[in-house]
Amino acid sequence: MKVREIKDLLFKVDNKELSSNIDNKKSSSQVDNPALLFNKLLILKYIDCSSQNQNLTEKGKDKKGKDRGKDKKDEDVSKQKYIESFIKAFNGKNPFDDLEGKRPFQPPELEGVSQESFRLKTAYRLVIGAGYPSFIENGFLFHHVYGIPYIPGETLKGLARAVFILSVVEAMKGEFDPSKIEEVLSEETEEGISEEAKGILHQIPDRVNIVLDNYTIENPVETFRKIFGSKERRGQVIFFDAYPFDFNPSEHFEADIMNPHYGKYYQSQSEEDTPADWLNPTPIHFLALKEGIDFEFNLGLAPLEPMEYNEEKLLLETTRKLLEVGLKNFGVGNKKRKGYGWFSDKTVGR
Repeated sequence: MKVREIKDLLFKVDNKELSSNIDNKKSSSQVDNPALLFNKLLILKYIDCSSQNQNLTEKGKDKKGKDRGKDKKDEDVSKQKYIESFIKAFNGKNPFDDLEGKRPFQPPELEGVSQESFRLKTAYRLVIGAGYPSFIENGFLFHHVYGIPYIPGETLKGLARAVFILSVVEAMKGEFDPSKIEEVLSEETEEGISEEAKGILHQIPDRVNIVLDNYTIENPVETFRKIFGSKERRGQVIFFDAYPFDFNPSEHFEADIMNPHYGKYYQSQSEEDTPADWLNPTPIHFLALKEGIDFEFNLGLAPLEPMEYNEEKLLLETTRKLLEVGLKNFGVGNKKRKGYGWFSDKTVGR
């Protein structure tokens, strides 16, 4: 079977048909899944352009004997067009409108699992999964089933864990290395830790304020182990994946740009090259989520032993505070130091 026949069989759409649908801004049942469109179907339209760009990378000589190669500006224009075509393909349609208000990515109600939900808005753009392989160099993280952007639960758990450890470091006046404190908190008994770690354990205060917040955690060592677990037992708090609360691909995605000015300087091996103002910038377009999008965050509690209702509530409240502080002050995803991936403090809890 030829490659084209395989593509037609898998996607049931040929290059011309997909190109026509996108150029005429017509919605197609073939592009209801954003991940499928961005990572596979849309490539059919641009595959020929990609081949031409590849050929241009092989440097040759012009009539005057000078080197010639592809124009980086022209190449990035194609990236921008690719992203714009991806957004326009939905023609304003939300593929989840046909679900009669049901959100397939909402965490299920689990028996014996207490749950806590809250929402935060993206305070600036969100880019997650930019390092994933992509036809346009910079990828994006889509859910493998629903095809929409999301924040993995393990990412959120790692963020909350980091905030907890930083809070303990702050309470101890920064006298100890965070990795040593993490080692202490992750060991259930003193037998598995070094003498230095034992000394640190005995100096951890009974009460710790969450960094950048006034919320107080009582008995931080045991609380840490209950939330995140240790080497001997699992954590009792479940961090569910976070999704946009009301997602519309045509409205919530946009093409963003980074514009490094000193590419030649960074790539050069010569000491003669300097980061000078006369160097040409290198525009690079990539896909991003817009500012102001509501994300819903869900936590669950699956206790290892029976707990009082107040204790369950306190544990979920503490975890929520840790996660909120992390999202508002540290962010998730790529380019966090530039303000990407941070969330606003306007929450809507339920």
